[in-house]
Amino acid sequence: MRGLAVAVVLAGVGALCGLCAPATVAAQSDAEDALRLRNEITTAIGEARCRNLVNCRIVGLGARPCGGPEEYVAYSIWDTDRQHIANLVFEYNLLREDMMFDSDAVGTCEQLQEPGIDCIHDRCVIVPAAN
Repeated sequence: MRGLAVAVVLAGVGALCGLCAPATVAAQSDAEDALRLRNEITTAIGEARCRNLVNCRIVGLGARPCGGPEEYVAYSIWDTDRQHIANLVFEYNLLREDMMFDSDAVGTCEQLQEPGIDCIHDRCVIVPAAN
């Protein structure tokens, strides 16, 4: 009987917590999902090894309030699963857009200029865009 009483109390606390701050819980969950996806992208990209520039690609990650990505990353098509990276990036970008929309984010409406890429010391790297 005591176990049942504890279960009822815990269920009640869970219900109250759900009523108190569902947006906060959802925001924490979204932030955790975004971090998990960002880490999965980093792991999928790995060392971004290359023989030359032909092996390198660039992709925009995240979402800014007025459009465009939050950042760019370089990856290699030589030793990675391009479709897997594309799927992770799509999911991450969609989640970041939703998070921005849900939080009514505002910004300066500056869009990042897409940087260049290069194969330096057998690694695909970002090269700052020329002004």
